Amino acid sequence: MSRDLALCDVRPTQLYLSSGKLTDVLAWFDFDDPAYGPLPVFEHESEWYLADGHTRAFAAYLAGEDHLPVERDPDVREKYDFEVYRACISWCREEGVETIADLQGRVVEPETFEAAWVERCQQVTDNEELAD
Repeated sequence: MSRDLALCDVRPTQLYLSSGKLTDVLAWFDFDDPAYGPLPVFEHESEWYLADGHTRAFAAYLAGEDHLPVERDPDVREKYDFEVYRACISWCREEGVETIADLQGRVVEPETFEAAWVERCQQVTDNEELAD
């Protein structure tokens, strides 16, 4: 079941956005009438976090939207490595990325996104595998 949450109440779980993905989203995003499916969120420690859809959320922010259509992702803790999400939440807090608006100035080239973000997240998974 989808609902709207205030944009300022939805926390990001990544530090950067890929300029390539942002370009792709902006190609179809209608700033006059933003319409897109609900973004997947999960609740953690009484806060709502994006499981995915950061680029669409940022486009909504650029369009001046104050609410996001969201839908609880019931599988985020079972299907995905939640320890990676915990690490991402911690990194975002440490760097002051608490809202979607805080992603402004954090749009990087795809290669930088891969090296600075995707590989960083992969290291969490790799370290967990080594610990097992």
